[in-house]
Amino acid sequence: MHEEFDTRSSHDLATAHVMIKCKPDYLKDVIEQLRSIEGIVEVLEVNGEYDILAKIEARSSESLKRIIKWKILHHNEKISSVITLLCMRKPLCIIVK
Repeated sequence: MHEEFDTRSSHDLATAHVMIKCKPDYLKDVIEQLRSIEGIVEVLEVNGEYDILAKIEARSSESLKRIIKWKILHHNEKISSVITLLCMRKPLCIIVK
């Protein structure tokens, strides 16, 4: 199993949500690329100022930073801007429907 990512204890993982704005005509390419990155557990196309919301889980905040910097942003000319939201603690509750 990849050293930075482990789904066995997901509540103990560091989590971040990344809002991504793509350059024109690159939305589908960026979504496909994000889905291939280990540690990204959810990719949603959204409406508004940003195009994509991605959820990342990793063993530590340092691992999250590496995924964001080197796997999402590094040499990616298809992305125009991002906002990263690091979750500071475990979920307060989990809603099951």
